[in-house]
Order: sequence, then structure tokens, then C-alpha cells
Amino acid sequence: MTTKEWMKRKIKGINKKRLNEFVNLIAQNNHKKPWQVKLDLYKNFLERGVGYTDYFRGNYINLTKEEKDTFVTTKSFYKIISYLNDERYEIILHDKLLFNTVFKKYLGREFINLKTATVEEFAKFLQNKDIVFAKVLTGEGGKGISKIDVSKWQVDKLYQKLKSQKQYLVEEQIIQCDEVNKINPHAVNSLRVITLYKDDEVYILNNAFRINQDDKEVIGSTNDLYFRLGIDGTITSNVIDDYGNIYTKHPLTNVPFNSIKIPQVKQAFQMCKNAAKELSQVRYIGWDVAFSKNGPVIVEGNEYPGYGLVQFYQLDFKKTGHKKEIADILGKEMENINKKK
Repeated sequence: MTTKEWMKRKIKGINKKRLNEFVNLIAQNNHKKPWQVKLDLYKNFLERGVGYTDYFRGNYINLTKEEKDTFVTTKSFYKIISYLNDERYEIILHDKLLFNTVFKKYLGREFINLKTATVEEFAKFLQNKDIVFAKVLTGEGGKGISKIDVSKWQVDKLYQKLKSQKQYLVEEQIIQCDEVNKINPHAVNSLRVITLYKDDEVYILNNAFRINQDDKEVIGSTNDLYFRLGIDGTITSNVIDDYGNIYTKHPLTNVPFNSIKIPQVKQAFQMCKNAAKELSQVRYIGWDVAFSKNGPVIVEGNEYPGYGLVQFYQLDFKKTGHKKEIADILGKEMENINKKK
């Protein structure tokens, strides 16, 4: 797919209602008319391939040309991915069952493949498990995931139901650590860690912890909260939602965010670096990490790391973006990406 084809696809997929929400919010926050914002937004899309979500998150309306050059956009992201990641190996990240097989030692939980397992093997897997999660192999954003109370099912009926729904991957439940449960115990909340491989070294570019605002059992389906973590487990940024609102405490549990200290974040970063070395053909990866009672575990890896969250202006009011973080590691190699059409 060419960059032009990529941009055409983005135009066709515009959510006009959400676009107008962001336009009105930007206009209100910057004392401008909505038409002025739309005009500048369209100009930046044509010149730089900036989608309306990136435009809002990056605070583009207040950036200089030089500052804009440091941000990843829809257009530049495609170039970055196509240069850094060998598409022949991306399937390992895209297929959840294949991913679990390759990165089994980092998962910290049992899983079973219902494509090949018999009903007897499934029954044995379910022994001594109260809750399991069933997943379709290529779902994203929390789609295709079911939380299952084992006590409410006959094994053979559950087996047939999951296979009919193509939920071939069934995993043991991750028991979240007390420190994260204190913030929100209803879902397994996760830390996105973005890694970049160069010259047999793995670098951590940035991170963003995502946590549910409400009592939904799967993250990514609501207006979540986001923040960065330092290696000591404390929050090093503002805590924001999808619309840039800043929070000092969790709206459901009322836990103050300045009291949070999540354990073993340093170990989580090292785990992601170790895992990234095992798939060096895909140099740019977004890892989702959960913090279990037994330490950090990898939930999944993403061939599209999700740059938008880590260059959200409201996190720390920084006027440089994720492209600079990549370029700082790649050095002269970045010229190869900039030259791609």
C-alpha cells in the first residue's frame, strides 16, 4: 500500500461526529471559530498527513513548523512501520495464539489452543480455574474477548461454543497486583511500552499506562485514563482521558494518583527489552504489560505501537513528539525513512 492509498483510506474512515467533537473542543480551548480550526486541520492533513485525533492530541494548532516536524503523523507512521518492521514476521504479533507460543516464558499464565485441543484436554486445563478468558486470534481494542466463569458451564458445551465463535485461545486469568487493584480492580489494566531495536540493542522510547474509568471488565472499550510511569513505579505525567481532561484521583475509586507506586516497573521495562531481542525482525513494537501478583507479565505485542498516546500534549505539555524519540535512536538511519514515498 502506498502512502497516498493509506491517506485515502483514512479519509474514507473519518468519524464525522468525533471529528466535530474535537474541532469544537479545540475551538473552545483556543478562542477560535470551528471553521478556523477545520481549515487548519485540513491544511495539516494535506501537508503532513495529520489525522484529527493526532491534531488534537499534539496540540497542533499551537505548534511551530519545527515542532510539528518532531511528531509522528498518520503519513509518517506508515513510513516508519514499513521501514522498521518486516511484514513477514508481523504475523507473530498479529496472531494471539502464535504470539503466546513464541513468547510463552513472558506470559506468566497457562493457555490452551482449542484448534487442536480435545474436549478432554480442555477439561483438564480448566481444573482448579475459576475464571478464564477466551479470545479470537486477531481481535484488538478489547473486541472478541470473553470473561468466563468456569463454574457456570458444562465443559463440552463451553468447548463447542468457543469454537463456534472462533475464540480458539483460552487463557488463565491474570491476578492483578494489589497496587493496581487499588486504582481499579474491575479490569486487567495494562502498560504500553514502546521499544525500538537497533544494532543489537533495544531502547525504550516511551510508555503509557491505560486504566479504565469505570467497572468494565475489558480495557479499551471506554474513555480510559492514561499516564506515564517512571522506573520507580510513580506517575511522571498528568493523568488524562481521551479528551485531554486532567484527573487528580480515580473517578470510580477516588484513589489519589499522587499516592500510586506500582511495583517492578523497572523489571517490566527489562522484560520488554528481552522479548524485543527475540523478534529483531520487527524492530518497532508496542508491548502491553500487566502487573500480576507474581510480577509483570506480557499480555500481547503490537506491530502498530500506538504512537498517539505517548505524544498527547496534555500528559506533560511537551512540544516535541514521538518522531524525535525515534530519530534520536536511529540517527542517520532516519534519513531512509524520510526519503520513503
